[in-house]
Amino acid sequence: MNKVNININNDLKINYDILVEKGLINDTGKLVKEVLRGKRALIVTDNVVDKFYTETVKKSLEKENIITSVCVLENGETNKNIESIYNIYSALAKNELSRKDIIIALGGGVIGDMAGYAAATWMRGIDFVQIPTTLLACVDSSVGGKTGINIKEGKNLVGAFHSPRLVIMDSDVLNTLPKREFNAGMAEVIKHAFLFDKKLLEYLENNNNNFDMDFILKRNCELKGHIVEIDYKEKKERMFLNFGHTIGHSVENAAGYGVLLHGEAVAIGVIFAIEYGIKKNITKDKSLLERAKNIFTKFSLPTEIPSNINLKDAIKLDKKRSNDEINFVFLEDIEKPLINKVSIDDIVNLL
Repeated sequence: MNKVNININNDLKINYDILVEKGLINDTGKLVKEVLRGKRALIVTDNVVDKFYTETVKKSLEKENIITSVCVLENGETNKNIESIYNIYSALAKNELSRKDIIIALGGGVIGDMAGYAAATWMRGIDFVQIPTTLLACVDSSVGGKTGINIKEGKNLVGAFHSPRLVIMDSDVLNTLPKREFNAGMAEVIKHAFLFDKKLLEYLENNNNNFDMDFILKRNCELKGHIVEIDYKEKKERMFLNFGHTIGHSVENAAGYGVLLHGEAVAIGVIFAIEYGIKKNITKDKSLLERAKNIFTKFSLPTEIPSNINLKDAIKLDKKRSNDEINFVFLEDIEKPLINKVSIDDIVNLL
């Protein structure tokens, strides 16, 4: 079994393991029992994932004498809202989960974010376990403790930091993903490679889709986990992970949730960030742009801002802004991210 330990050794005292192995979902009960302080668990999932994995997880938990109930939400980013959180709260109340009990987030990033936010706020905080079922959730949202929901004004504007007690990653689960969703997850893998790992980038470039997914999952968790450990609340180094997200979130928002997958929007954002860096003479190696376009194209990911959307209003809601400036992540070179404050007007003029 591959294991990545996240140890945030400050006043928060956060310590948890990310476990990666084929078929691991079948051992959920044994693994959860090791971290469960109470006797009850609520599985939070969506109506798509429910058909594939809920019964397996529920039986595994019940085999360990964990009293298990299920809350099934509607699938999709458009349902990542306060109404869905109320549904989770109702299920928690109905099934009498106490502060010692646990929530199991079984699904992609949307489910992970909502279940985590419910865990952060139910009785002022209870434990939860992540079982990500999409590649994007495995390499991004399940690592780091960010939880939250969307409101009509923007994505993830309401949320909390709340780390899981355990993350269970079963790479076999990814076999049921539609190709488009798998590729969208690879956008975050590629982003992390540009930021932190030249060898990983070369592995992705030179491999013809015969990937060792356990290796990719573990390596990404190591890369992101290291950043989370040294900067949990996103004061400095963790801001590097916003590479591609300033434009990415705005594209996703302006297009309308569901039109572009998150990873597709991030791919567009990474290309924009490299182009912007070249224009400002921050990114010295101009060949990085072609390299980025090639690797994203390899995974059928978009590389241009759709011509039918207007980003100028959407970008002004970016959470990384301060007054009329935004903390923008550039790439001096591979493994050399740099954060500069830039004016919103400067970005808008390039759109």
